Amino acid sequence: MNKFALIVLAILSLNSCISEITTPDKNLCYIVYDAGSSGTRLYIYEQSGSNFLTHEGPKVSALADPIRSIHGKNLSDINAITNEVVSTLDLIKTNGPLENGKPKWSAFDWSKQCEAQSVKIFATAGMRIAEQISPVNSKTLWKTLTTKIAAKVGPKVNVEAKTLSGFEEGLFAWLSVKDKYPSGHYGIVEMGGASSQITFPCPHCSPANDAVKTVTVNGKPIQIYSYSYLGLGQNEAPRSLPTPFVNPVPKHCAYGAGANNPDWTAASCADEIPLTVEGSKTDIKAPYHYSKKGTKGTTNALPATLKNIPKWLLMGAFNYTKETDIHDFCVNKNDGYYNADIACFKPIYLDKFLETLNIQAELSSKIDVSWTQGAAICEIENCLTNNATPPVCRWMPSGCLAH
Repeated sequence: MNKFALIVLAILSLNSCISEITTPDKNLCYIVYDAGSSGTRLYIYEQSGSNFLTHEGPKVSALADPIRSIHGKNLSDINAITNEVVSTLDLIKTNGPLENGKPKWSAFDWSKQCEAQSVKIFATAGMRIAEQISPVNSKTLWKTLTTKIAAKVGPKVNVEAKTLSGFEEGLFAWLSVKDKYPSGHYGIVEMGGASSQITFPCPHCSPANDAVKTVTVNGKPIQIYSYSYLGLGQNEAPRSLPTPFVNPVPKHCAYGAGANNPDWTAASCADEIPLTVEGSKTDIKAPYHYSKKGTKGTTNALPATLKNIPKWLLMGAFNYTKETDIHDFCVNKNDGYYNADIACFKPIYLDKFLETLNIQAELSSKIDVSWTQGAAICEIENCLTNNATPPVCRWMPSGCLAH
């Protein structure tokens, strides 16, 4: 081989080495499960520069169902349901089945297209209720699920499975929209099926309040108030509020209550929904929380400083209500509604909930996001790392369930 050929070969080899060295690494991915009361949804957040690419995956059964013995599940279904959750990591690698001409989820092969950093299976209100009912069986479920997920993703990926505290759930929802509202001068109200969360910056709140913590946001400390009312989600409220509710809501909140009653008004339903204790407009019921004395059922009054929040974002069930709902389901009986029993109750309840929080409609707007993105943001920014106070598990009479 002549000298020129050797030089060319050397240059090509050098370029090849440089190419290998400078080839960018895969994006980092953060896998988060929303294990809610209505089901368990997979989300994968792919970090691309300063942005997130969101890959929403399949939704499977609720983790809490076998513990609570609802939706046709019982303890014998723990193995099957944990298998369902693990299976979503394979299902998301291909397009989901068609629904209205489009796949229910878009294919994303996380095992090849990014570097998975963690898997977080975070349960919310449904699992809080399950842990109340049976701590022992709940621990069995968590251990089973953690073992299966860890075997699936391998030892290099951190796996965490737990029930979120109310503070964490509200904080993650608040963080999920911080890029849209970088000033941080906003609060959120999130309505779920079994609980509702309210979260906002509260620099003047007393740190002695166990709903107040200092967290790190964009590298800076900020004091946040975050409280979750377990039992006040739109599906659970008819069961949790202590009134003579029948089949399954108050008389004036029944499906089509105003259809043959010319005197019916939305206020007649709202008056039958007792969100505060008798004689108070501020002591909001927390029906499934334990008091410090160990009795179930307590109250929580919100800080007066919430009136200083200039913007409120409404999340969760607020996004699925329409202005015509009261007319359609209370004054009329529109056919085809999948959950007719509480169809009239829901829109009136949501309005009363905001009124009870003293949040004015003109200061609020709806936004459809998942708190799971906030969980990924918190992990990346170590938002809770410097907070020494332990989580507060108000749904348990003797503190958080040890896993």
